[in-house]
Amino acid sequence: MNEVRHVEERKAVLSLAGVNEKEVLDIGAGPLAIMAAQNYDCFVTSIDVDTRKLAEYERQAADAGVAEKISFEEADASDLPYCNDAFDISICFGALHHIPAELREQAIAELARVSYERFVVAEFTPAGFAELHGGDAFTPVDLAELERLLNGMGRFSVHQVEQMMVYVFDKTC
Repeated sequence: MNEVRHVEERKAVLSLAGVNEKEVLDIGAGPLAIMAAQNYDCFVTSIDVDTRKLAEYERQAADAGVAEKISFEEADASDLPYCNDAFDISICFGALHHIPAELREQAIAELARVSYERFVVAEFTPAGFAELHGGDAFTPVDLAELERLLNGMGRFSVHQVEQMMVYVFDKTC
């Protein structure tokens, strides 16, 4: 796995999302929340169902000096405990394939519901998925099906960033 490439992918996604000084929901605890708080002056709520992962990234946020800008919460992306339009922007970076296939559509609907300005789904291309999860039990996201689902919700843009496809759904259009 190429860590430098993954850092660049996260930076590109944060730029495409336009997160500067915004309230951001991050689906799946990871380095994205720390980068957003450090480099884009965001306030981030980072959710995950894995409490160990939440604790690990909470420690990393403290070490990076941004703990006061990130709230780490246990929550299920397919049943978010937040009100409509609770966040300016929501991002699901490489996390959709961690959600059971039968709950992915509901997770996207929840992402849309809690996002005021826009939401972003970034998922690996088949080559990127194979590099990261080849042999794991995860099921890759069918990107064509994801595009069909998003088409039914309105207008969005698609960007390829390295081995990820990034879907930016702007609710203000």
